[in-house]
Amino acid sequence: MKVVRTISKSNFVFLLVFGFITISAILFANDQSAGSGLISAKVYETDIDGKLHFKKIIQQPIMNHRTQPEQMPGWPKSMGITPMFAPVGANVADIDEDGFLEILVGSTDGSFYVWDYQGIDLTGWPKTGLNHIQSKCAVGDIDPAYPGLEIVAAGKTNTLYVWHNDGTDVPGWPQNVGETGALKSPVIYDLNNDGSLEIILGQRLYPEGRVLIFNSDGTAFPGWPQSLDYMCVATPSVGDVDNDGIPEICAVSYYSVYLWDRDGTIKPGWPILNVAGGMSYAQPILADLDGDFDLEILHSYYSSNTDYVGIYHHDGTNYTNWPQNFPGPQTYVMPVPGDIDNDNSFEIFGGGHSNDMNAKHLTGETVSGWPVTVSGLECSSIIFDLNDDGDREIVVGDNSSSLHAFNGDGSIVEDWPISAGGCSGVNSAVVADVDGDGDIEIALVVGNGTVNLWTIENVQYRSYLTEWGTYFHDIWNTGFLHPMPPLNLIAESFPDHIYLTWNANSEPDLAGYNVYQSDLSGGPYTKLNDTPVVDTIYCDNEGSSEDFYCVTAVIKANAESRLSNEAFAQVSVDDALESINQTLYNYPNPFNPSGAGRSPETTIYFTTEHFGLRSTTSGQAKDVEIIIYNIKGQKIKTLPVILSFTRLGGGVEGKRQNNRFSVTWNGTDDNNKPVVSGIYLYQLINNGTASKVKKMLLLK
Repeated sequence: MKVVRTISKSNFVFLLVFGFITISAILFANDQSAGSGLISAKVYETDIDGKLHFKKIIQQPIMNHRTQPEQMPGWPKSMGITPMFAPVGANVADIDEDGFLEILVGSTDGSFYVWDYQGIDLTGWPKTGLNHIQSKCAVGDIDPAYPGLEIVAAGKTNTLYVWHNDGTDVPGWPQNVGETGALKSPVIYDLNNDGSLEIILGQRLYPEGRVLIFNSDGTAFPGWPQSLDYMCVATPSVGDVDNDGIPEICAVSYYSVYLWDRDGTIKPGWPILNVAGGMSYAQPILADLDGDFDLEILHSYYSSNTDYVGIYHHDGTNYTNWPQNFPGPQTYVMPVPGDIDNDNSFEIFGGGHSNDMNAKHLTGETVSGWPVTVSGLECSSIIFDLNDDGDREIVVGDNSSSLHAFNGDGSIVEDWPISAGGCSGVNSAVVADVDGDGDIEIALVVGNGTVNLWTIENVQYRSYLTEWGTYFHDIWNTGFLHPMPPLNLIAESFPDHIYLTWNANSEPDLAGYNVYQSDLSGGPYTKLNDTPVVDTIYCDNEGSSEDFYCVTAVIKANAESRLSNEAFAQVSVDDALESINQTLYNYPNPFNPSGAGRSPETTIYFTTEHFGLRSTTSGQAKDVEIIIYNIKGQKIKTLPVILSFTRLGGGVEGKRQNNRFSVTWNGTDDNNKPVVSGIYLYQLINNGTASKVKKMLLLK
């Protein structure tokens, strides 16, 4: 890892002290206009122990920025560090469930911080006197009985911590797990679908690395630990690689790639031994690259001073046209996948320990406009829509104190790069809307202990365009690109609302769905729901005359899918007018249970004059039926109605008010069994004459 300290613009020579390291810096001011000049700094490199060593001096121009992102109020923050060991990996999550995201970072001086978006310490934080922390924490609901989310952090030499959001220890923790090594993070996942999260951790050790798995109470998960042929050098990843409904765990040693079932059984075709001359720090990535619902495995490695990215199918066979070489000679960079040209395919981003970062199509061809210059690249990319143009951009830090942003064609995004205040190192930025105002925020911790939190005011954060938003993909650190977008979205128009349905996703860690609407085909879209929709139906009661809809899937680890197919719905003027002056209608529509343990109910109204039914003073009565059908047209319920102008027995007595009658349906069929959620049809039958069919929607 090459590391360069931040140097602010100046016209004189000065010294910047970093821990016990003194760094000389000179600015050569060859132009006094704003933003011009050269900056010089010493470059450091990370060894296998995560330790920094001086490498060389570099110079680069200072860029002019017109509207660069600004630090949020109360930021940046400063942490202590242990000299020559750089902290990495900020996480952002709503650990206290107040609707705003917190920023969580550990440091190599044995401290761990939790700040709110204003830069204020949460109660119970920071924690000090810990083992050195040089990796990103994981965040999830480890202890469901305790309010909020828990934090899992790995000490560099021996300790695995699990804390409640208030800083107290979760029962059974911490655990002395032996040497973890630098730059390897814990991963959490529900491996056995029992609703409880397990904790996965790679151990470097020497000469034989291991992968450990713990239950939430600190006990060993059955079948683990498992050993590797040499040191475990990177954070493991987890996901259902072969689409059999059971998650697998993937890990890399210095030389080889392993894939186990959750019970510790090695999968057929694995391990792939001695594929690399070396691998360091880069988590293997899991992603369905070819749309067959199996996951491919991507990993970065180096051999003979050349960097490579290898891609394998779930059975260990090579993906067509891979491996491919990337800029080298040694990489710590994850091979991050993302669709940057909107062709519904993926590009792969990688490189390392050079001044170049490259992007390749799945065919192995280099993307037009790439490679690009990123000094001393050790940082992995995040991919999202940075400027609300509907396209994804690539944001990555370098080791000369800059945070870069590139368009899909390799050109530099306007107003970038920006100063990061220090080297990025083996790391990634993280993007989110931390304060709930809809704008983009970006967090990044750098090598001198500075924690940045920038905001880009008035630029909408569109999470459905975030392909890869943080180090290791999500707050659980799974390294698994998911969820998939929901399939088969259908929109149905009613006079007073629009009804959406779609197919259920299969991810076991699914939290629900987001529903988006736009007045224009292709968006931009506005999210309609405040919290994830847990069912696969949604009713928009405020739809306009023409609406375009998409839905996304959301996982518990705070990642969102791409958009589904777009569905169009149109409410005609005639339908809208009829909804105002209806002579046959039901209310509420949609309808659902009105209380715990109660059946859903809706009232069907009709006007007597419309059907030729006249009240008299002679006590004349007419029998009327309301017939209810399912969406297939099958009759499920008959409601016989007696129009009582004098009180008569038998049937269901219609309640009269101003010549309008009503009956109630409780959501049952003719056998009094509850019916399922969905669209139902109904019509009024009077002496064999049928009214127009109307729709209603039952939600449970």
